[in-house]
Amino acid sequence: RRQAPAFGCHSGSPHSVVAVSDAQSMRPIIRGILLDIAPPLAAYYGLRAAGFSEYVALLTATVLAGSKVAYDAIRTRRLDPFAGYLMLNFGLSLAVGLSTSDARLLLAGTTLVGGIGGLVFLGSCVIGTPLTQVVAERLQGGPQDTSVAAITYRRRVHILLSAMWGAGLIVGTGVQLAIIFATSVDIANALASAFSLATTGVLMTATFIVGKRARATWDERDEPALETAEQITDHKG
Repeated sequence: RRQAPAFGCHSGSPHSVVAVSDAQSMRPIIRGILLDIAPPLAAYYGLRAAGFSEYVALLTATVLAGSKVAYDAIRTRRLDPFAGYLMLNFGLSLAVGLSTSDARLLLAGTTLVGGIGGLVFLGSCVIGTPLTQVVAERLQGGPQDTSVAAITYRRRVHILLSAMWGAGLIVGTGVQLAIIFATSVDIANALASAFSLATTGVLMTATFIVGKRARATWDERDEPALETAEQITDHKG
């Protein structure tokens, strides 16, 4: 039987997500998400508890989040399109942080970067390779089916996944911005982070389901050909 196509998706700190087709593989993914989100949150509220301003705490959290992205890119010694996307997000977040001293605008600006990330996901559906496919191929451990049918099928599935992530990030950004301008900065930071994590969880679950169904559909497609081949072999025997 052919090697089934690999399906997956990854985004970073509202953007750090990977989805694959078996539950066991989710553990390191969830751990990675926590490593993306927990340190910046801990830095923010730790500095606030120590008496620092909202602006200093937010800027420190932004730099800390970006440092992990830079470290990961240096460690892997490559800057593929997905790593470039994460670095772009960090660069824009840092630019926002350095261009304003207003804590609420800083929080809104860095959140808006997530919406830009959503546009990148959507853009990858029509230009180049879908972003989720870039991540899936980076994570794929075994050989892949390189037939024209398999390549076309993988791309079609990843266009769907990338469109789903793009739309999800844009909608999530809108909700977070509403939270930011409706509450205090301290409360908004916590609620927006929690909502971002929840959005990530929903998108991961949806990606897992789509990937599992896509794999099953591909396997079912191979069944008739496999059965025919076995019948021919038995007849000759």
